[in-house]
Amino acid sequence: MMNEILIKQFIKENINSSDLDEVMDIANKLKLYLEKENIFNLLKSINVKNAGSIQIQNIFIDFAEDLGFESEKKGLFRDYKTRALRPDYFKKLSNGGILMEVERGKTITNNMDLLDLWKCHICEEANHLFLIVPLAVSHTPNIYNYVCNRIDSFFKEKNYINVDSVIIFGY
Repeated sequence: MMNEILIKQFIKENINSSDLDEVMDIANKLKLYLEKENIFNLLKSINVKNAGSIQIQNIFIDFAEDLGFESEKKGLFRDYKTRALRPDYFKKLSNGGILMEVERGKTITNNMDLLDLWKCHICEEANHLFLIVPLAVSHTPNIYNYVCNRIDSFFKEKNYINVDSVIIFGY
């Protein structure tokens, strides 16, 4: 059996983003890293009841930092009353940035995927979102597909928000 991380890309039509090639390159590097046998096996072994997203993050935090992400970057939401709000990771690009959010059990039940999209929407320094979600958990069998379907609605031209791309990784 091949170790496979599912990936779905949502990209606005006709965006002028010189960073898009870099975003896609980083997404591909992350996917390949997560598919390494030892990393993939760790992801699967920790995706169990009562595990938290921090346990998933800890599997690849060093690699994310090697890619230029900063863990829980402070100050990105300073203009909002939600100042304590922080992304799991942030990477500055020449014309914006990438928020990376890692979810586990509360992805759908607490609408964490939509919160993550909202954070990217209001963040003046980010216009791309990497969303890392489980394929399934014990209480929700199709989280990845459900998240993809929800995010898809924001990439219909009539519903556009100011997020240029969302890359969803399913582990």
